[in-house]
Amino acid sequence: TEHEYCEIVQGVSVLRDQDGGAKTLRAGDRFVIPAGFKGTWEVLEPCRKIYVMFEQK
Repeated sequence: TEHEYCEIVQGVSVLRDQDGGAKTLRAGDRFVIPAGFKGTWEVLEPCRKIYVMFEQK
């Protein structure tokens, strides 16, 4: 039920959804992972991120 706002501060990761779509994430990238997201997070280089969990009303 919660969305996640993220900003990658360091490193590289690949976020894959259950349908096979993939997004490479690097330092400076900002994005929202919607509530109910199903997928994988592959770390290619050690990562640090800032994130906030929130519910949309």
